[in-house]
Parts: sequence; structure tokens; C-alpha cells
Amino acid sequence: MTIGEWLDLAATRLGEVGIESGRLEAAVLLAAVLKVDRSWVLAHTSDTLHQVIEADRVLARRLAREPLAYLTGTREFFGRQFKVGPGVLVPRQETEVLVEAALAVAQPGWTVADLGTGSGCIAITLMLERPDLMVFGLDISPAALAYAHENAEILGGRVEFVRGDGVDWIARNPVDLVVTNPPYVGTRDRLPPEVADHEPPEALYAGPDGLDFFMRLAAVERPGLRLLTEVGDGQAPEVTEVFGHAGWESEGLWRDLAGRVRVLEFRLP
Repeated sequence: MTIGEWLDLAATRLGEVGIESGRLEAAVLLAAVLKVDRSWVLAHTSDTLHQVIEADRVLARRLAREPLAYLTGTREFFGRQFKVGPGVLVPRQETEVLVEAALAVAQPGWTVADLGTGSGCIAITLMLERPDLMVFGLDISPAALAYAHENAEILGGRVEFVRGDGVDWIARNPVDLVVTNPPYVGTRDRLPPEVADHEPPEALYAGPDGLDFFMRLAAVERPGLRLLTEVGDGQAPEVTEVFGHAGWESEGLWRDLAGRVRVLEFRLP
């Protein structure tokens, strides 16, 4: 079997289970198996594929809807490759809006806390883009923090990672800016199987309506604190209301490439 023949078969099977961009994903999976770039795979479609069994095993896991990033072991975020795997939330492109907002808001020398740091993609990116900041990454998950430490070591981000409840931590420690891509999915909401069946539920769900984490965070009493938080599609009005009732002032919003409100900024007077 040639590389091209395997790609054709894999793309067809991926499409049959409802996975879009099957050809692209097939090439990404095979590149991971062969430990080469995807461009190499596409340039050698007439070559004989000697690792058919290994490639088929990885394909079977993807057909079972295991996240592509878990199979390749990495995910690109803000132009850098971050290691990911079971037990850690896969970085999303839309979360780059949160980083862009933080880079615009943070003043030189500020202390920034990334709540629910996961793979560390937000905290490490902020540190690399703005070495003048003091950045902390907080998470309750040992598995997630293991990835965060590894990514910081590989990429060189000088981030202080702390295991613990982020909301409790910022209530006890001086912080200028909080950034977070929190759990904001309602338990009644349906998610793709890649997400619902594989990614850590504590990083996804926040009560029936997805607002539980926002309610906890809004209860923090630290005058002058600024907050940038990612929100779900259409969730901005509800989140704004939660923080408004708790005395926070709305300072702005950022939209993603599709025009959806993705990040909200608040300040506690």
C-alpha cells in the first residue's frame, strides 16, 4: 500500500463517522506516525507505507473520536507547539483572543494569574510575549500541571505554576490581572464526542447553565482587580449580569474572527 492509498482510505473512513476535513486529518495522523512533517507526507504519496499496522491503530483511535491533538501529542497555540494529552484541555484557536486582550490590558510589571492554566498555553504565551510580567498559572489538576511544567521547560516561559483552587488563591494573594478560560459549559449542553468523552470534565462544565465558576469568581473582593475571561457563544449577557450584580464594572469586550463576543473585561472598583 502506498502513502496516497492509505490517505484515501483513511479520509473516506473519517468522513463516514462525521469528521470534517478527513483528508487533512489523515495526513496529520500519518505524519505523527512517521514522525515527519505533513508536507513530507503529501509530497511522498507514491512511496510505499511500511507502517500500515501502526497507522491503522492510530486511525482507529481517531475513528473512536479521540481528540486529534491527543493522538499527535501537540497543539499549536499563538504560533507555538504545546504538548497535550489525556487529562488536559486541548488549546483552542479562539482562546488566542484572550491572550491578545491580556497583552493589550496588562501594564508593565503587573502580576497576572491564569486560572485553570491547563497546558499552560495562556500563561506561557503571556510570559514569552511580555517578559516584564510576573505570571502565575493555577490549576487543581496534577495531570494538567505536568503538561504545563513540561511546556514551560521546552518553550522557556518563566511561569510560576501553583496547584490549587485559583479563585481561593487570588483572594489571598496580590494580583493585578486575572485571565481565565474557565469551565463555562452547562451540564445539559451537548458537546462533540471528542470533547465530552475525552477532555477533563472539570475544565468544561460549570453547573446546569454554565455560570457556576463565574459566580464564584465574581464573589472575590479585591478592589482594583481586573479580569479578562473567555465566555461561550452567546453567553456574554448572562456573564455580564453575574459580575454586574456583584459590583464589577464592565470595561470592554473582544470578538473572535467570526464576530462572536469571546472575551469580557471587568474591573472591581
